[in-house]
Amino acid sequence: MFDIGWSEMAVVTLIALIVIGPKELPKAMRSLAKWTRKARSMAREFQSGIDDMVREADLEDARKTIESAKSFDIGKSVEETIDPTGDLRDQASGFQKEVSGVQAEMAREAVDEGGAEDAGEPSAAAGTAKETEDENAIEPPATTAPPEPELEPEPELEPEPEPEPEREPETVAAGADGDSAKQPARS
Repeated sequence: MFDIGWSEMAVVTLIALIVIGPKELPKAMRSLAKWTRKARSMAREFQSGIDDMVREADLEDARKTIESAKSFDIGKSVEETIDPTGDLRDQASGFQKEVSGVQAEMAREAVDEGGAEDAGEPSAAAGTAKETEDENAIEPPATTAPPEPELEPEPELEPEPEPEPEREPETVAAGADGDSAKQPARS
Protein backbone atom coordinates (compact mmCIF):
# COMPACT_ATOMS: atom_id res chain seq x y z
CA MET A 1 0.00 0.00 0.00
CA PHE A 2 2.67 2.52 1.04
CA ASP A 3 5.47 0.56 -0.64
CA ILE A 4 7.67 0.58 2.45
CA GLY A 5 10.65 -1.82 2.41
CA TRP A 6 12.52 -3.45 5.31
CA SER A 7 15.16 -0.74 5.45
CA GLU A 8 12.52 2.01 5.79
CA MET A 9 10.74 0.01 8.50
CA ALA A 10 14.02 -0.35 10.42
CA VAL A 11 14.61 3.42 10.27
CA VAL A 12 11.03 4.19 11.44
CA THR A 13 11.38 1.67 14.31
CA LEU A 14 14.73 3.14 15.38
CA ILE A 15 13.30 6.69 15.35
CA ALA A 16 10.22 5.53 17.31
CA LEU A 17 12.46 3.82 19.86
CA ILE A 18 14.54 6.98 20.31
CA VAL A 19 11.56 9.43 20.41
CA ILE A 20 9.07 7.36 22.44
CA GLY A 21 11.52 5.37 24.52
CA PRO A 22 11.71 1.66 25.25
CA LYS A 23 9.31 1.89 28.22
CA GLU A 24 6.40 3.53 26.33
CA LEU A 25 6.95 1.77 22.95
CA PRO A 26 4.65 -1.27 23.62
CA LYS A 27 1.85 1.05 24.77
CA ALA A 28 2.28 3.25 21.68
CA MET A 29 2.25 0.18 19.40
CA ARG A 30 -1.03 -1.00 21.00
CA SER A 31 -2.68 2.38 20.53
CA LEU A 32 -1.37 2.53 16.92
CA ALA A 33 -2.86 -0.95 16.27
CA LYS A 34 -6.15 0.16 17.85
CA TRP A 35 -6.38 3.23 15.58
CA THR A 36 -5.43 1.15 12.55
CA ARG A 37 -8.22 -1.37 13.31
CA LYS A 38 -10.70 1.48 13.76
CA ALA A 39 -9.65 3.09 10.45
CA ARG A 40 -9.94 -0.24 8.62
CA SER A 41 -13.36 -0.86 10.18
CA MET A 42 -14.59 2.54 9.04
CA ALA A 43 -13.21 1.99 5.52
CA ARG A 44 -14.88 -1.45 5.35
CA GLU A 45 -18.21 0.03 6.54
CA PHE A 46 -17.96 2.86 4.00
CA GLN A 47 -17.18 0.38 1.20
CA SER A 48 -20.13 -1.85 2.15
CA GLY A 49 -22.42 1.22 2.18
CA ILE A 50 -21.24 2.17 -1.30
CA ASP A 51 -21.71 -1.43 -2.49
CA ASP A 52 -25.26 -1.46 -1.09
CA MET A 53 -26.12 1.77 -2.90
CA VAL A 54 -24.74 0.42 -6.18
CA ARG A 55 -26.60 -2.87 -5.72
CA GLU A 56 -29.84 -0.99 -4.94
CA ALA A 57 -29.39 1.20 -8.02
CA ASP A 58 -28.80 -1.89 -10.18
CA LEU A 59 -31.90 -3.54 -8.71
CA GLU A 60 -33.95 -0.41 -9.38
CA ASP A 61 -32.74 -0.34 -12.98
CA ALA A 62 -33.60 -4.02 -13.38
CA ARG A 63 -37.02 -3.43 -11.81
CA LYS A 64 -37.71 -0.56 -14.25
CA THR A 65 -36.61 -2.71 -17.18
CA ILE A 66 -38.96 -5.51 -16.13
CA GLU A 67 -41.87 -3.10 -15.68
CA SER A 68 -41.29 -1.60 -19.13
CA ALA A 69 -41.16 -5.11 -20.63
CA LYS A 70 -44.47 -6.01 -18.94
CA SER A 71 -46.23 -2.93 -20.34
CA PHE A 72 -44.79 -3.36 -23.86
CA ASP A 73 -47.54 -3.63 -26.49
CA ILE A 74 -46.14 -5.24 -29.63
CA GLY A 75 -49.26 -4.49 -31.68
CA LYS A 76 -49.02 -0.80 -30.92
CA SER A 77 -45.29 -0.81 -31.68
CA VAL A 78 -45.84 -2.47 -35.05
CA GLU A 79 -48.69 -0.09 -35.86
CA GLU A 80 -46.52 2.95 -35.01
CA THR A 81 -43.72 1.56 -37.18
CA ILE A 82 -45.91 0.83 -40.20
CA ASP A 83 -48.35 3.74 -39.97
CA PRO A 84 -46.90 6.47 -37.73
CA THR A 85 -49.32 9.18 -38.94
CA GLY A 86 -52.47 7.01 -38.92
CA ASP A 87 -53.33 7.67 -42.59
CA LEU A 88 -53.56 3.99 -43.50
CA ARG A 89 -55.88 3.28 -40.58
CA ASP A 90 -58.15 6.17 -41.58
CA GLN A 91 -58.24 5.01 -45.20
CA ALA A 92 -59.01 1.42 -44.15
CA SER A 93 -61.87 2.48 -41.87
CA GLY A 94 -63.30 4.75 -44.62
CA PHE A 95 -63.07 1.89 -47.11
CA GLN A 96 -64.76 -0.46 -44.63
CA LYS A 97 -67.61 2.03 -44.09
CA GLU A 98 -68.00 2.42 -47.84
CA VAL A 99 -68.17 -1.36 -48.38
CA SER A 100 -70.69 -1.72 -45.53
CA GLY A 101 -72.85 1.00 -47.08
CA VAL A 102 -72.74 -0.68 -50.50
CA GLN A 103 -73.65 -4.04 -48.98
CA ALA A 104 -76.56 -2.54 -47.06
CA GLU A 105 -77.82 -0.80 -50.20
CA MET A 106 -77.59 -4.02 -52.23
CA ALA A 107 -79.44 -5.93 -49.51
CA ARG A 108 -82.23 -3.33 -49.54
CA GLU A 109 -82.49 -3.61 -53.33
CA ALA A 110 -82.67 -7.37 -53.09
CA VAL A 111 -85.50 -7.20 -50.58
CA ASP A 112 -87.35 -4.69 -52.74
CA GLU A 113 -86.97 -6.77 -55.93
CA GLY A 114 -88.10 -10.20 -55.01
CA GLY A 115 -88.32 -10.91 -51.34
CA ALA A 116 -85.47 -13.40 -51.40
CA GLU A 117 -85.57 -13.61 -47.63
CA ASP A 118 -89.01 -15.30 -47.84
CA ALA A 119 -87.61 -18.12 -49.94
CA GLY A 120 -84.62 -18.62 -47.65
CA GLU A 121 -82.13 -18.33 -50.54
CA PRO A 122 -79.68 -15.52 -51.08
CA SER A 123 -80.59 -13.24 -53.92
CA ALA A 124 -78.50 -12.57 -56.98
CA ALA A 125 -77.81 -9.05 -55.67
CA ALA A 126 -76.43 -10.50 -52.44
CA GLY A 127 -74.19 -12.77 -54.48
CA THR A 128 -73.01 -9.78 -56.46
CA ALA A 129 -72.20 -7.96 -53.23
CA LYS A 130 -70.13 -10.92 -52.13
CA GLU A 131 -68.32 -10.97 -55.48
CA THR A 132 -67.68 -7.21 -55.22
CA GLU A 133 -66.30 -7.69 -51.72
CA ASP A 134 -64.03 -10.51 -52.94
CA GLU A 135 -62.76 -8.33 -55.80
CA ASN A 136 -61.91 -5.49 -53.38
CA ALA A 137 -60.14 -7.75 -50.91
CA ILE A 138 -56.42 -7.25 -50.73
CA GLU A 139 -54.53 -10.46 -51.23
CA PRO A 140 -50.95 -10.85 -50.09
CA PRO A 141 -48.46 -11.63 -52.86
CA ALA A 142 -47.89 -15.32 -53.39
CA THR A 143 -44.48 -16.47 -52.31
CA THR A 144 -42.82 -19.56 -53.56
CA ALA A 145 -40.00 -21.28 -51.80
CA PRO A 146 -37.16 -22.71 -53.87
CA PRO A 147 -37.46 -26.47 -54.26
CA GLU A 148 -35.47 -28.44 -51.76
CA PRO A 149 -32.85 -30.75 -53.26
CA GLU A 150 -33.68 -34.40 -52.93
CA LEU A 151 -31.19 -36.32 -50.89
CA GLU A 152 -30.42 -39.94 -51.56
CA PRO A 153 -30.77 -42.15 -48.51
CA GLU A 154 -27.47 -43.34 -47.11
CA PRO A 155 -26.93 -47.11 -47.15
CA GLU A 156 -27.16 -48.64 -43.70
CA LEU A 157 -24.02 -50.30 -42.47
CA GLU A 158 -24.25 -53.68 -40.78
CA PRO A 159 -22.41 -53.95 -37.48
CA GLU A 160 -19.35 -56.18 -37.45
CA PRO A 161 -19.72 -59.36 -35.39
CA GLU A 162 -17.87 -59.32 -32.07
CA PRO A 163 -15.01 -61.82 -31.73
CA GLU A 164 -15.57 -64.63 -29.24
CA PRO A 165 -13.35 -64.52 -26.16
CA GLU A 166 -10.68 -67.18 -25.88
CA ARG A 167 -11.40 -69.96 -23.38
CA GLU A 168 -8.92 -71.21 -20.88
CA PRO A 169 -8.60 -74.99 -20.47
CA GLU A 170 -10.83 -76.38 -17.75
CA THR A 171 -9.10 -77.60 -14.62
CA VAL A 172 -10.07 -80.51 -12.40
CA ALA A 173 -9.16 -80.73 -8.74
CA ALA A 174 -6.81 -83.58 -7.87
CA GLY A 175 -8.97 -84.43 -4.89
CA ALA A 176 -8.15 -87.91 -3.53
CA ASP A 177 -4.89 -87.24 -1.79
CA GLY A 178 -6.14 -83.94 -0.37
CA ASP A 179 -3.99 -82.01 -2.77
CA SER A 180 -5.69 -78.74 -3.64
CA ALA A 181 -3.63 -78.13 -6.78
CA LYS A 182 -5.56 -78.08 -9.98
CA GLN A 183 -4.53 -79.91 -13.07
CA PRO A 184 -5.69 -79.30 -16.62
CA ALA A 185 -8.54 -81.54 -17.82
CA ARG A 186 -7.71 -84.15 -20.45
CA SER A 187 -9.76 -84.35 -23.54
